[in-house]
Amino acid sequence: MSRTKFFVELPVDVPIDSIHPDHLALCAFLVIRPWVNKKLTFSIPISQRFADGLNKCNFTVGPVDENLEPYLPKGGLSYMGLAYSGGADSTAALSVLPKTTIPIFLDRPKMENTLYSKEAAIQSCENLKKVGYQCLLIKCDLESMREPLGFPTDLSNGVPAILLAQKLNLFAISYGTVLESMYGLGRLKFKDYEETSHKRMWWDVFESAGLPLTFPIAGVSEVGTELICSRSNIGSIARSCIRGTASEPCYKCWKCFRKLTLKQSLDLGAEGDEHLIGLISNKEVRTKLSKMPISHENVLLYAFSKLEMSIYPPGFSTRFSHNLDLDYLEKWYTPSKAYIDSKIRSEVISNINQYISPMQEREEELVKEWDNQVRIEKLIPLEYD
Repeated sequence: MSRTKFFVELPVDVPIDSIHPDHLALCAFLVIRPWVNKKLTFSIPISQRFADGLNKCNFTVGPVDENLEPYLPKGGLSYMGLAYSGGADSTAALSVLPKTTIPIFLDRPKMENTLYSKEAAIQSCENLKKVGYQCLLIKCDLESMREPLGFPTDLSNGVPAILLAQKLNLFAISYGTVLESMYGLGRLKFKDYEETSHKRMWWDVFESAGLPLTFPIAGVSEVGTELICSRSNIGSIARSCIRGTASEPCYKCWKCFRKLTLKQSLDLGAEGDEHLIGLISNKEVRTKLSKMPISHENVLLYAFSKLEMSIYPPGFSTRFSHNLDLDYLEKWYTPSKAYIDSKIRSEVISNINQYISPMQEREEELVKEWDNQVRIEKLIPLEYD
């Protein structure tokens, strides 16, 4: 923890006293969670319902105002909020959510000693506005709270959406979390999200703030999100590289390598092999490729099985060889529907099915059987030269 405060620049018609105290407290908790033990005292009273939600996670919190009404959306139209990043996964999530969904981008101010560029993401947001979305860009420097720079918790990029919930009459907050992150695919073994510490930590807390979580593409792999974007009328808006410009990615970072490799394997890439070869020589990419396992390794295993390996350095064939059937990554893992808000579940499922097919029973079993540990243990470090 490198700082003790951060700012959020809200619209002028959203004074701080118009924000529900539980939402202020939830935002504070999302940001400081890594440094909190078991007791937390807020500077304003919270509702009993929100306190109970934190109590379920074994946190002692206060003060509590027993007369404070918990947050509920007002009657009439209410909306889903999406913590939008501008990338492929986030855009795929927006593609399957109701058209009335409000994407909200955390607009990080320019900071020193970082390669981050928001130019492409800003362009994505502006393009969403042009096609009719009420896309909001909210300046916020919460990432400066930690060292190294970054989000303190994986859900803290939803802070702007939470603070605007009462103003916008939001009934839930959604994220573009994908299959790899939700269920551990690409790591060593499948994990049942229902049994994870993440589920135990955050589900009740958001629910008790009146803003239940929704993960519309939790059953969709990065393979699937690229397919959704290629078929969605807003998919071309997505820009995953956070170092490039609005017109083109940087072709130097790990995300460029992973996304470009995947697009090439799906015949969605307009770039030639020279970009891929150039990326392999990049220090960051080489470092990431030397990990055991690599982040989202299942996606790379899928991609390289579709590509001509002769153009890659010696060692790639061994590092990414496998006898796994990974075609199911092109489809949707249907048990994830449990993590879509019931108000919109049927609509989201219908939208997903317009873009990709649901997995068959045997394919869902393959997801649960994901086990990369033995294969990793047999591998020697990858040689590039």
